[in-house]
Amino acid sequence: MAQLIFDTKSLIKCKDKASKTWDKHNFIFIKFANVFLEKLEETNISFKNILLISSDFDETYKKLINFNFHSLTYLSQYKKFLDKIRVTKKNVFKKFINLDNLEQLQNNQKYDLIICNFNFHNINDKFNYSKNLNKLLSDDGILFCNFFGENSLFELRNSLIKTDERIFKGVFSRMPPTLKMIDSSNIFSSNGFKEIVSEIISYDIYYKNANEILKDINGIGESSCLIYRKKSLLSRNYLKTLNNIYLNEYSNKDSLLKVSCNIVSMTMWKRN
Repeated sequence: MAQLIFDTKSLIKCKDKASKTWDKHNFIFIKFANVFLEKLEETNISFKNILLISSDFDETYKKLINFNFHSLTYLSQYKKFLDKIRVTKKNVFKKFINLDNLEQLQNNQKYDLIICNFNFHNINDKFNYSKNLNKLLSDDGILFCNFFGENSLFELRNSLIKTDERIFKGVFSRMPPTLKMIDSSNIFSSNGFKEIVSEIISYDIYYKNANEILKDINGIGESSCLIYRKKSLLSRNYLKTLNNIYLNEYSNKDSLLKVSCNIVSMTMWKRN
């Protein structure tokens, strides 16, 4: 049994809360949706049955809805997102399911395109999740798995560690463990996926202060949802120290704080 790292209930609560002001913070998902559309069109394949397993809102969904398909299923564990998704076609479906229990979806339905969007890095049992994705995919079907890579927010991660050391003389678990691309590739390969190709799409974002960074992270529901984590509120002194360390280590000539966002986009096939 896989070790439980992520508090799924807390993650769902964070995402549901973020849905209220999502449009103020979702610029990364908008940017990536355009990149992903190009990747999809490059396959030059006419997909019949599409499954979108999404932890963003409708950024990718809006791109897919214009495709000529037999069916499109939008699957999420975030009810607030599902409630807001507009269904304008009879062959579009919405399904609510806990992503840690994807086997509940198993039925006779097979998909020739599955898009796993921004949830793989927050799954507890990634091996079993990958296994279930393979079962849902039709023979010669294609899977796209997009998630935040190991170098995302490394500036913030390092600054938090140094702030903890300075104030508490020790380090707390404030951010989730990073997911390495090679580890993800090995998981999917072990579950029968073939011709795995990985690409990193990188964005550099600049902020005036650390508090703005934290607001955007919370605004997309990606705040730390570890089972064992430091739950105390960040004090004014903590934030001031964090900002000073961040400014000293990762600022540009205009004194803006740099944030790295790396999205890993993996493409793979189910072959007999």
